[in-house]
Amino acid sequence: MDITIRQATIEDLKTVQEFGYKLLKYEHDNWDPALDLDWPFSEGGEANYTKAINERYTLLAELDGKPVGFLIGSIRLPDPKAPRQITAAQLDNIFVDDEMRGQGVGEKLFNEFKEYCLSKKADTLSVAVTYQNEIATKFYEKVGFLPSRMILKQEL
Repeated sequence: MDITIRQATIEDLKTVQEFGYKLLKYEHDNWDPALDLDWPFSEGGEANYTKAINERYTLLAELDGKPVGFLIGSIRLPDPKAPRQITAAQLDNIFVDDEMRGQGVGEKLFNEFKEYCLSKKADTLSVAVTYQNEIATKFYEKVGFLPSRMILKQEL
């Protein structure tokens, strides 16, 4: 199996939106029914994914030219007014099609993003994950993430 990873271009916008939809649907169906499944194709969703392609680091994983996964990440330079002066990388979204999970696609996407972060001299790399998402948590631990913070919330 020959998986290739490449940076998305604006010509890939619809593909990125479709992966955004699949990710939202997965989270909607499993943990968060308040997610708006129409959002990825809305004006706001299109603007978000256009910005992700143009200003963040957006990757596509392909098998024989067919997209099978995506990753969106970003780098935040230090804020001169902040007490912590670090360059922080954030893994914003990652999704691999069901039939390709467990075959190393997510790791390839992540490793490509991590190399990008290192090339930009990022000091930290973080990801937020729904605590109930045990599959994602295990994946993130496998690629080297450790727990850092816990945010507690209460539904009202």
